[in-house]
Amino acid sequence: MVERRDSTLIDRYVWSVTRHLGADTGPDIARELRGSLQDTVDAKVEAGTDPARAEEEALTELGDPEVLARQYGELPGHLVGPALYPEYVRMLRALLAVLVPLALGLVLVEGLVSGTGGFGDIALEAVGVLLGVTVHVAFWVTLVFAIVERTRPAAERDRPLTAWRTDQLPAEAPWRQVRLAGTLVQVFLIALVIAVLVWQFAGVTDPATQVQVLDPGLAPSWKALLVGVLAAEIAVLVTVWRTGHWTPRLAAVNVLAGATWATAAVWLLLRDELIAPDLPERLGAVFGVPADWSAPAAPLAAVVIAVAVWDAVDCLRRTRQAARRP
Repeated sequence: MVERRDSTLIDRYVWSVTRHLGADTGPDIARELRGSLQDTVDAKVEAGTDPARAEEEALTELGDPEVLARQYGELPGHLVGPALYPEYVRMLRALLAVLVPLALGLVLVEGLVSGTGGFGDIALEAVGVLLGVTVHVAFWVTLVFAIVERTRPAAERDRPLTAWRTDQLPAEAPWRQVRLAGTLVQVFLIALVIAVLVWQFAGVTDPATQVQVLDPGLAPSWKALLVGVLAAEIAVLVTVWRTGHWTPRLAAVNVLAGATWATAAVWLLLRDELIAPDLPERLGAVFGVPADWSAPAAPLAAVVIAVAVWDAVDCLRRTRQAARRP
């Protein structure tokens, strides 16, 4: 046997592996690992490899000590393992479905009751609350499940926290495509657009800090059409949710409403009647940006058309899926 050398490489490697292990298994694994490494180094040295090079090769072949430690200690290499993942997703969805609409509702009620800001300020605050609540819920739920994953005994890591029961099956058949959470999100987004339209058509209250993007001088009939069509889309979404799936009649109403709104918006954009004519100057006054430009009507019209087409295709796709249910 080749004479053993005082080496810090093997010591550091063994420590890097066993520091993750408990006192009941760590010492035994350390002795076994050290002996195995020394035997590998001795074999390489006897074969003619330089001792320092032999140590390096032996440790490199064995690989990352963090990975080896997880193999010895049967530690999970993921935040949430497959046994807990279904419960993790269900918990995350349930909390988001309750807390996000609740938080948004409180923000909107507080803003409208206090009257301290315009619709634009309320909308911005609502978006901030939406992002904040979503991030916090996702973070804390993930943290809790990650802690549970790592503190469970190894024998229980392949088992769910609670046994599955038949009463956990969905109340509706698989072809029910419309969920309350998704409906609430869609309704909120459309309501937010309505709020912004009403705010803009009424005229901003503080031109020094708020930008008048839409022309408040637009004819009342056009204003009523743009807002009314969006309100009709909300009514369609609520009806679809109560029905449980898209029907051809509801899809036709939704597509017609979307086409009507897009046609009106594109018509007004191309006639330079929707965007405030002094928008560049207003942006320059609020943000200090150059005002020597004009609002591009054609690209905006293209975006409106693209969104309307996408919404119509998605609606028809869902209707077709619902028609194929058993």
